[in-house]
Amino acid sequence: MGSIKANGDNPSKDVMLAFDRFFTSVHLMETLKFPAIGTCIKTCKDVPNFATKLSKRGEAEFLITKNGTLCARWLDSKEVMMLSNCHEAKYTKVNRTMKDGSKEEFECPVAIEFYNKIMGGVDLADQMANVYELD
Repeated sequence: MGSIKANGDNPSKDVMLAFDRFFTSVHLMETLKFPAIGTCIKTCKDVPNFATKLSKRGEAEFLITKNGTLCARWLDSKEVMMLSNCHEAKYTKVNRTMKDGSKEEFECPVAIEFYNKIMGGVDLADQMANVYELD
């Protein structure tokens, strides 16, 4: 899927929108003309219902809406759910730190790993803004 530059005239692959669960919806993903990804909650309108419960860290499941939006669910230390209009149901490997401090490799949906890479700086900035008092 291609995307459109901010001025709306020329196709470009340089724009990708990312949202946290407050903004993400199936309707948004299906109507945007930009590639987009975002975390979501399972009670959000039109989010596909997963039939099974994830039981161990690293398990994942994918569902696709009738209009092609990917819904990925993955169990890390807690369950993560993601909507994307530009990713496929594929896996990658990620390293996670265990409670004892050791590192272990897990399979992770590509969409979730991608979101974690691009949103890390935003989440850190949000954390820091809450630490300092603004006048």
